[in-house]
Amino acid sequence: MIRKGEYTIYKGREYRFIESEREGFIELISNKKKDMDNGFTYYKNNIYTKIVGVAEVKELYSINPYAVYKGELFPVSEERKTGKVLLDTTNTELAKKMDFERTDKYMYSKYVEWDEVEIVEERKPYLIE
Repeated sequence: MIRKGEYTIYKGREYRFIESEREGFIELISNKKKDMDNGFTYYKNNIYTKIVGVAEVKELYSINPYAVYKGELFPVSEERKTGKVLLDTTNTELAKKMDFERTDKYMYSKYVEWDEVEIVEERKPYLIE
């Protein structure tokens, strides 16, 4: 699984989150029904949420995933239908060298197998304004 977005640690577990409309609060997001035992409420389609104060969480951070493919670093996402890894680049020379397909005016993409890449995550502190 490729993680991307905003995350936090709450009661020793990692959760995705979004900023709440209430100042000083965030909304935790879970896909585990058992979190309802910990105060989460059903939202829809196997999604459960809980609003907590920012002071209740350990830290807030943003994760951006990348893949190392043949020694080069690429933005990465997971293609849901095939389960393959999708690599993108706007670097024309690199795209030609690595046999990427042109998918847009300035974008090149390539699907690869999981065992062909190493997933790395860029993790940055997230600040609520």
